[in-house]
Amino acid sequence: MPLNEVRRLRLQSQILRHTALFYQKFPPTESAKNALATTAENTTNPFELLPGEDISRKVGNYVTFTRCELSADGSRAKLYVSIWGDTAEKRRVMRNIRRQAPQLRASIARNIRMRQVPQLVFLPDLSFDRASRIERLIDAEKERGSP
Repeated sequence: MPLNEVRRLRLQSQILRHTALFYQKFPPTESAKNALATTAENTTNPFELLPGEDISRKVGNYVTFTRCELSADGSRAKLYVSIWGDTAEKRRVMRNIRRQAPQLRASIARNIRMRQVPQLVFLPDLSFDRASRIERLIDAEKERGSP
């Protein structure tokens, strides 16, 4: 039986928020802690001091859950994950996230009122990579002098 749109959107928001809080309890790696600590000495936002590619080289596995899409019947939730780091690091972090999925699903069952707990599918969010690529293309076009 399909969920009504308002309930589906509310559940998507709750699942996304709960997922972010669930994975937040795991400690960051030393590289992430050190990079953010050395950057954050005089500012409340360490990311404003470094260009994006510089911080992504320093912070190995900074993870952000960007979006949740719940199917119409509520049986499947796609969670999009943005991970900073190289390809091997992204694969390793995604594998660890997927390994914790049964515990997350149990936590969702305990904390979010739902008739059926959805199967969780974690997908990489490539929107930041695409935006960065488009920005580089625009900058390259400006350098060539095209209007």
